[in-house]
Amino acid sequence: MSPAGPGAPRHVPRGVRPAPAELLALRRHGGVTRRLLALDAERRENRRAPAARSQGMDYAESRPYSPGDDVRRIDWRVTARTGRAHTKLFRPERGSDLYCLVDQRAAMRFGTRGAFKSVVAAHLAALAGWAAAAGGERFGALIAGARHAQIPIGAADGAAAMLCAALAAPEPGEEDAIDRLAARAAAQAVPGTRFVLVSDFAEPADSLERAAQFLRARGDLVLVCVLDALELSLPPPARYPLTDGREHLLLDTASAKVRSAHALELSARRARLLGLAAQRGTRCHAVCAGEDLFDALARPFAAGAVA
Repeated sequence: MSPAGPGAPRHVPRGVRPAPAELLALRRHGGVTRRLLALDAERRENRRAPAARSQGMDYAESRPYSPGDDVRRIDWRVTARTGRAHTKLFRPERGSDLYCLVDQRAAMRFGTRGAFKSVVAAHLAALAGWAAAAGGERFGALIAGARHAQIPIGAADGAAAMLCAALAAPEPGEEDAIDRLAARAAAQAVPGTRFVLVSDFAEPADSLERAAQFLRARGDLVLVCVLDALELSLPPPARYPLTDGREHLLLDTASAKVRSAHALELSARRARLLGLAAQRGTRCHAVCAGEDLFDALARPFAAGAVA
């Protein structure tokens, strides 16, 4: 039986660039993605009826109006003072937003098993957007390594569709470190936002730790690590040619030094993620290119791809 449960869908991304139709078609899997990412786990005990979100509840803050906001919650005082429409937020709305950071930097454009890591990450990010839509939430996203690729937080249906379009036709942008991107995302988010961060996490330990701190300061965090099979296990000792179509290099797996360095790097990456997963408000998943996404998300992280 599939780890994702009976009747679970199957989806294995392919190719070197995601097709917009494929990303949009993932909408029908928003509900199962929501379950596998446990997006409702923190809210079950404290779920409130819609009527509880009235103006009589404790006021939290105001933020710029986004399409899909209830016009009855416009903060007219702040709107008049700033000249820009603002929406009031109340404490019961904590946890009603989902925000995805998806890594599409140059290092993600690599693959040996049917798909680039960047393609797998794009499909996972699209699923996160459709999971937000399935829960009637608001959604926003930031694409690392792409220009003009910030999806403002708004109604999830529209925001997820915008993300799919941006992922299918990205414009290369700055290769910012993950902690700088996390700081930008956290600055946009209201307290209680839940974050999904999709990357291969080939980051220095301090950068990844700072990124997690920025995001956890605003809400809970789900880390999804995307790897290629070559990163998990080097092929038999030999010299292998690698190319991106422009540059060429040789991977010498016969070298004991290369094999030792690879094992140490993979072990350190796994230790970093296990350490983060052990912290309150953080969960981890691991996905290997070429495998079914839903099986991977259902698998306990300790038994996942980073092993």
